[in-house]
Amino acid sequence: MKIVASILISGALLVGFSTFELCYVDKTFDTFHEGLTSIYEKTEDCSATHEDGTALQLFWEEKKKVLYLWLPHTLIDQVDYHLGEALGYLYQGNFEDSLPKFELLLDMAETIPRAYKILPENIF
Repeated sequence: MKIVASILISGALLVGFSTFELCYVDKTFDTFHEGLTSIYEKTEDCSATHEDGTALQLFWEEKKKVLYLWLPHTLIDQVDYHLGEALGYLYQGNFEDSLPKFELLLDMAETIPRAYKILPENIF
């Protein structure tokens, strides 16, 4: 009887941690996507500032520490790389070159959490 109880408790903990992980990753990337959308729109208008980029970068730096627990390091490193390039162009006032980088980051912010959801296309 103790074995059955242990299996049920372990299963419940696993489901609970998995649900928390999915919710945390989704919420983090939703917020990151909102920030990227905002800075993308400002970049299109050529009104994005150094402070906009710094705020987005600080948010990402804080959140990626926890994301390393659940996501592969290569995905996080790719976001770091493209974010660094986009903000580098932005800081130089090169709005045209930063727009494609922000578009790529927007796509990544949508596809990365989707790849880890429990969906038929991810299972089969």
